[in-house]
Amino acid sequence: MNMMKQSLSAFLLGACLFTLGACDSKDDPTPDAGTAVDAGSDAGTDAGTEQPPPVIPEGHTLLTPSATELHAVPWEDAGTPLRFAFVAQAGHHYDFVVEAGNEGYVLDLRDGAGNSLEYKVLSHSVSATPDVWHWSGFTEGAVQALELTWFSEYSEAPRLPFTFRLVDMGPDDHGDLYATATPWTPSEQVLTGSGEHWGERDLLSFQSVADNVYALECTFPTPYWDLSILNFRGQRYGVTDNTTFEETQAATAFKSPGGVFYASIKDQKDNTSTQPYTCVLKDMGKEDHGDSMQTATALAAGTASVQAKFETFTDTDVFSLGVVSGHHYRASCTLDGNRPCEVRTAAPGGEFVSPQGDRTRAAFKASQSTHFVSVNTSPVVPTRWVEGRYTLQFEDLGADDHGDTLATATPLTGPTQAVSARILDPVDHDFFSFQATAGQRYQFACDWKDSPGQVQFYADFRDAQGNWVSYSREHVGARWVQTFTAQGSGTYGIDLRTDPTFTVLGDSTCQFDVLAP
Repeated sequence: MNMMKQSLSAFLLGACLFTLGACDSKDDPTPDAGTAVDAGSDAGTDAGTEQPPPVIPEGHTLLTPSATELHAVPWEDAGTPLRFAFVAQAGHHYDFVVEAGNEGYVLDLRDGAGNSLEYKVLSHSVSATPDVWHWSGFTEGAVQALELTWFSEYSEAPRLPFTFRLVDMGPDDHGDLYATATPWTPSEQVLTGSGEHWGERDLLSFQSVADNVYALECTFPTPYWDLSILNFRGQRYGVTDNTTFEETQAATAFKSPGGVFYASIKDQKDNTSTQPYTCVLKDMGKEDHGDSMQTATALAAGTASVQAKFETFTDTDVFSLGVVSGHHYRASCTLDGNRPCEVRTAAPGGEFVSPQGDRTRAAFKASQSTHFVSVNTSPVVPTRWVEGRYTLQFEDLGADDHGDTLATATPLTGPTQAVSARILDPVDHDFFSFQATAGQRYQFACDWKDSPGQVQFYADFRDAQGNWVSYSREHVGARWVQTFTAQGSGTYGIDLRTDPTFTVLGDSTCQFDVLAP
C-alpha cells in the first residue's frame, strides 16, 4: 500500500511540474518538498512553446496560494527552520499572513538565485494580531523561497505550531519589495497607481544625484495614505503626516546623499478606492545654501539681507557673515506664511547657540572677522510640504561701550559718578568695577523705564571671583536704586544687563555713589 501511495504521488508531481496546472494540496497541508504543486492557473506555456518546469529548492515545501487554506506546521526545534516555496505569476500580489497566536520568528524571503528580498525579525510571546507581508513584482514562473526560524525572548523552545496562509491577491501595478520596485525617473511626467487593498504598498525606485533636492507630491482618491521616501534599509528621508489627517494631497522633499532611493506609497484606509492616485517626482537641483560651517555661504561685511528658501522641512541654511570684531550684531528671519523660522549663531570653531525668547532673531558680539548664522524652520512633519521662502536680515549695532567681564570692566571711583550705559542686545553685559572698603555702603541707580517696549536694566553686585553678593533694590522716583554694603575690602563689580526677552534696546543714564558708612 505504501509503495502504491508513493508511486501515485510521484505520478501527480510529474504531472503538475510538466503542465504547471492547479494541483490541490489540501489533503496534505504540509507536504514534503515537491509532493504537491499548484503554480496558479495563469502559469503555463506560451502559445506553441513548452516551458521548463520550475525548480523547487531542495528541502522546501511547495505552497499553493489559497485564501482559505490554513497551514499549521509544528516546529521541530528552535534551530531547525521551516522552508517553503511558491511559484509566482507575473504582476500578481501575494499576501503571506502569519495568523494571530504565533510565537516570534525570523522571516527570510529569497528569489531563485538566493538573493534576500525581505528579512524581518519579530520577537514576541504569543501574537494578538496577524502579521501580513505583502509581496509583488515577480516575473512569470519565478520560484520564491521562504525560510522561517523560531525566535522568541519569552520561552526557550517552541510551544505552538506555526500557522499561516499564502493568498494570491490578484494583479498589482507596482512592486512591494525593494528588488521588485518599479523604476521611476524624476521628471514632470505624472505617475499613476492604485491601492489594491489596505496596507499594500507601491515601491518606486529612482536614481538620485548627491546633494540634489527631490520633491514628491501626490493626489489621492481618499484620505489616509502613507507617503515617504526610503533608502534600501528602510530609513526615512522624506515623510508626510498624512495617516491621521483627512487630506487627499501629500508632499515631501529631501536632500539626497546620492544613490538609489524609493518612493513608498501605501493605502491606509479600510475602504480602498478603485480610483487611481497620481504622483510627480521632481529633481529640484542643488540646494541654495550649505547646511554646515564647511559649506556655508559667504556674505561680505555690511550685508543687510539675503533671500533664501527652505527646500525641505529639515533644511538648515548656514551663512558666514563678515563682521567687525568687538561689534554687536542682530540677525532676524522672516518666513512667508505662518511658519516660524529659527536663527542661531556661532563663532568660528564654536557651537551654534539658540536665543532665549523670540527665536526668529539672535544677537551676538563678534570676536573675529567672521561669524556664522544658521537658519532652520520647524522640524514638525507636515502633511504637505511646501517650499518656504524667507528673508534673513543683519544689523550692525555698533561697538561695545563697556567690557563684558570683570577683567574688562570700566572702573568707577566715586564718590559720585555719572555713567552712560548702552545695552545693545540681550547677550550684552556692561561691567563696572570699584574698590570697596569693609563696612562701606555703595549705591548704583539707573533710569526706570515706564513706556511699553522700553528696556528695563538690571544690575548685580559681584565679588572679585564673580560670585553674586547680596544687595537691596527699590524703585525711587524715576529710578531704580540698588544699595550694597561691602563685607570685606577689595575689588567688586557691577554687572549691568537686561531681560533676554526684550528686543527693543537702548541707552540708560546711571549713577554710582559712595554713601556714608
